[in-house]
Formats: sequence, structure tokens, C-alpha cells
Amino acid sequence: MNTKQKIKVKPFKDWQAEEVERTFGVTRLKKMDLIDELLAVPTVIDSEPLRTTIDTYRKEADWRIEAWNEDEYKFLFIAPFLKLVNFTSDYFSVFTQRPMSVLYDNDTKITSGKVEWMLARGRQIPEEPHFFLHEYKPEKNRDNDPLGQLLIAMIGSQRLNKDEKPVYGIYINGRNWFLVVLDGVNYATSQPFVISTDDIFDLFYILEFLRQKMEEMYRPLA
Repeated sequence: MNTKQKIKVKPFKDWQAEEVERTFGVTRLKKMDLIDELLAVPTVIDSEPLRTTIDTYRKEADWRIEAWNEDEYKFLFIAPFLKLVNFTSDYFSVFTQRPMSVLYDNDTKITSGKVEWMLARGRQIPEEPHFFLHEYKPEKNRDNDPLGQLLIAMIGSQRLNKDEKPVYGIYINGRNWFLVVLDGVNYATSQPFVISTDDIFDLFYILEFLRQKMEEMYRPLA
């Protein structure tokens, strides 16, 4: 590339899902085994204190989610709910608000943005991210495409990782949480999990399952 040629920059927030598909050659499937695997995770909460705590979050979301702005939703619900899953490990860390950028189109364009939440190797510097949460959008006033923003971050991760492992994600639109899996050039999404209903218990155990998958994915081979 001519070093004098100006690289065009497109931020994550401006991507739409169909645009990501066309630009990067990915296809949205109606059905994917990796999504079905997540949906098949059993919900067996044998701890009454844990069930009570999760139900407290469910009731709070049902009562307050329409009034929360993005920061309130993030700090009053999402962060404490995720903390219940205990995403701590010797092999990966949680990173928030970390920049990511990827060259594409023969290195003449770059897409970049801040990833709101991800799991990756490393303690201070994230490497090989394979699980994302993106777009903590409140109930009202959504002015962009949350799936597009998550998908471009997942595509960016896939290109940076340079491996064949799937990338998992969740995008959040009000009370609706959607699972997304990118596997090679195909991706699929789930129906929404409505966190103000009993869906929240299913979602909790899917997050637990994903934590275990990340543990296996990042654990060094013996």
C-alpha cells in the first residue's frame, strides 16, 4: 500500500449487521449447532440463596429497566449480575472498554472501537478474546444496530486471533439479551432471553457454561 494513501476509518458504532456480512463475507444461519448447545444447557439451581439473589435482579429489572439510562443499566444490573457468574480464572481475565482495531480491504481501511466487555488471555493486555458482551442499550432511544456493533467486534477478534475457534457474544437491547456465535464464515443468533422474566435463570446457567468453555479453551495443553 502506498504509505501516502490515507486509510479510511470506520468505527464499530457505524456498522450494521448486513453491512458486516457483505464486507467480510459472513453468512447468518437460521440454525447452528453451537447455538443449540447453549440453549440445551440445563437450569438446575440447587442453591436457594442464589435463586433468591437472581430473582431479586429479575424483579428490579422488571420494575426499573424502562427508566435506566445506559450507565445505570450497566452498573446497577449488568455488572452485579455478571459478578454472580464469577468470571475469574488463572487463564483469562475480564476486560472492559478496551480499544480494538483491524485492517481490512487490502489494508486500505480500518475498523476500530472500544469493546465494552470481553474475556481474553492476559492480566493487563488482552489477547485472543473469544467472548464478548456489547451494546448495553437501554429500553428506549436506540439509534444504531446493536447486532452490527457486536458482530464487527467478533469479526475483528477472529482476524486478530488467527485461529479456528468459535467466538461467542451477547448483545443487549433493553430487557432482551441475544446470544451470538461466529464460527468461521457463519454466525447465528438466539431468540431473546428476557431478563425481567424467568429467562434470567436460563441465561445465568448459559453464562456459567460459557465460563467453563472459556476455561477449557484457554487452559494450556498438558
